[in-house]
Amino acid sequence: MKPTKMRNKRIYRALHQVVNKQISAPLSKDLRKKYSRRSARIMVDDTVKVIRGEYKGITGKVSKISTNNSSIAIEGNKKEKLKGDKIDVYIHSSNVVITSLNTNDKWRIKILEKKPKSKIKSMKADVKKKDDTKSTTKKKDDTKSTTKKKDDTKSTTKKKDDTKKSEKK
Repeated sequence: MKPTKMRNKRIYRALHQVVNKQISAPLSKDLRKKYSRRSARIMVDDTVKVIRGEYKGITGKVSKISTNNSSIAIEGNKKEKLKGDKIDVYIHSSNVVITSLNTNDKWRIKILEKKPKSKIKSMKADVKKKDDTKSTTKKKDDTKSTTKKKDDTKSTTKKKDDTKKSEKK
């Protein structure tokens, strides 16, 4: 079977919870620094900005999420039909950037604030480097302190000799 056919089967036969996880969008630069993540799952009441397509530049809150098309509807962004009815315009989730998150869900914040594995690895490497530099500085300090101790013992012996000489006089 062709790879494209297999991929399509996987996409269209996926469970609802798998498809729901796939509806995500990149975070804005501010949120990226705050949470140290590039993307997050879109939820209702998140504020997003459209960056591609016909509706580029529109910002608003997410009102609906469609798992069928992996798309979202933004509040106030409606299209008028010929009969005069207004319907929501659905925009694909890859064409938007999340500018602010809905922080009502504690679990979501907990997941977002978790450090990604790549970040943990880099932090461990930094700690190892710091430990290596500390150990080399300690060795240097130890050699300096031993020379100071030797100098101190020499000076104390000199003082003792001086006091003995003064007593003899």
